[in-house]
Amino acid sequence: MTDIQSTGGKCPSCGSPISNYNKASTDYGTPIRTCKRCGQPYLDRRYRELAFEEPWASDLKASTGVKTALMGLFILAVSVGFNLLTLHFRGYYYKKMAFVSILSLLVIGYGIFDAIRVKTGAKAKSIEKKRADSEQRLSDRAYAQQLADLGYNVPDKYL
Repeated sequence: MTDIQSTGGKCPSCGSPISNYNKASTDYGTPIRTCKRCGQPYLDRRYRELAFEEPWASDLKASTGVKTALMGLFILAVSVGFNLLTLHFRGYYYKKMAFVSILSLLVIGYGIFDAIRVKTGAKAKSIEKKRADSEQRLSDRAYAQQLADLGYNVPDKYL
């Protein structure tokens, strides 16, 4: 099996580290990737083929966006509270507070935006478009066979 997760973010063929690899990141799309160093394909299970796999449940819950926004609000409150307690220090802390505040506001905004996308159905439409893209990719039997050869569990109807 040529799976990047089993090698800890390194190419299963040549062992070179995959740039920008984040094991917690997930997305929909082709799980087949190609190593930039050796050119060999490998399987990246952080990606899902939606033609035969369900989307992550958290992607279709507005509560996920609300929780993200609340987390950003909590971080903002903690950073403001910390900085209010340390007012007598130099401006260095104010710069940190501004940076953390901006990041917190971005997290809050993203959470609210995500919850709105779920509630309005825009996120479901986006996922359905990705499902259609997945069906299109899997209509190519050579692609489906390559996916299976790399160790992805492909249903027989695509092979």
